[in-house]
Amino acid sequence: MVSASVNGAPGNAGRGRRAWLLFFGLGVLAAIAAPFLLVGNAPDPPSPEGFTGLSAAAIATRIPGMAGYISSISTQLGNFMLTSGVLMAAIAIGPFRRGERWAWYALWVVPLLLLIQFLNSRGGLGWQFDLGLLFVMIGGLLWPFRLFFPKRVGQEGASSLPN
Repeated sequence: MVSASVNGAPGNAGRGRRAWLLFFGLGVLAAIAAPFLLVGNAPDPPSPEGFTGLSAAAIATRIPGMAGYISSISTQLGNFMLTSGVLMAAIAIGPFRRGERWAWYALWVVPLLLLIQFLNSRGGLGWQFDLGLLFVMIGGLLWPFRLFFPKRVGQEGASSLPN
């Protein structure tokens, strides 16, 4: 369902009209960052080093085959980042921008993903950016709330019960 504010209705028609740019920008950034991981580079901040306390070279020396394993995990992360980034950008520039309600619900996966990613990092150095971005994305979903859920005729003010 496309709201009336998207179709040029008076009132709060301009409120939140640019919120789609947050999701489009994050999707494009994820797609741009993905090739770094697709070739097998470890993520930055370096999670394997943060969890083990060893440098990447020390991990490779102590555990044969571990560097290849970390590389394969990084490649899988790159696949995820590329596909989710393209999908997020496509939803943001199309259905979300037009005010389609399903797109608003679908993009709630972005703050959820950022929260899960931050919690899984155990608050590691460099992952605080995800926590800050989490609040920005929630704001980006709440800012255009009336675009997706406009007031209907008869919903203004108190209930209209007969005397």
